[in-house]
Amino acid sequence: MPKAPYWVRLQDRRRQFREAQAAGQPLLAAGLAWLDRAAKAPVRQLFLPDTLKNTAAATFIACCSTIIYGTVGGWMPLYLAQERHWSTATYGTFYIWWGLIGFLGLFFAGLISDRFGRKPASYVMLPEGAVLRTLWVFAESNTALWVYGLLWSIGFLGFWAPSMILTAEMYPTRCRGIGNGFSWAVAWLVGFVLWPFVTVGIQQSTGSFAKAFLVVPVAMLLMGLGIWLFTPEQRQGTGCYRDLAH
Repeated sequence: MPKAPYWVRLQDRRRQFREAQAAGQPLLAAGLAWLDRAAKAPVRQLFLPDTLKNTAAATFIACCSTIIYGTVGGWMPLYLAQERHWSTATYGTFYIWWGLIGFLGLFFAGLISDRFGRKPASYVMLPEGAVLRTLWVFAESNTALWVYGLLWSIGFLGFWAPSMILTAEMYPTRCRGIGNGFSWAVAWLVGFVLWPFVTVGIQQSTGSFAKAFLVVPVAMLLMGLGIWLFTPEQRQGTGCYRDLAH
């Protein structure tokens, strides 16, 4: 893949300014201001007026993602064993097929992302996973658990194909790496360190993980709403990705 045009221009401009300074040539006030901005620590740039909104939106999307995955990944085996009375072999087999069917979600989400954009891919995967996940929670028979469980894995795993790209694209090139890292570091803390206490609290107060699992479709729908309202679509009809000109 070629380097982003903006990144190339950024490096050329920075080199030209530095060469001019080394040669003793005076710089205009605008040039000095630009150099000062470019020299700021990337973390500080995440909270500048022109990036703060996107930082908040990207972090929200990332937190929804880890809450969704952390709730299922952390507690579904225990739920199937204790409340549905599945043996280790049964839910182990279920997990294998769950992952294999979920691969279809990743695959088709990638196709949709390339053909129509990352936002449309999210609009397909998140509602699919949310609806079928809800049906799975209320399923009464083992057959329904298998059918709904395998089907909701498509949307549940498929939304990961566009989500991490969407959060990266919300940051300008100058701080995209540190920005995406910041959002997902916060999300890791929220979804995998703090949120499990909430899940267990719901289970302890209700006597079942069922109510805690209903948080997952809610988080998926909230994530879809956040993507719809706050994220740009970077894909153009030419099949190229628009670089953020910041």
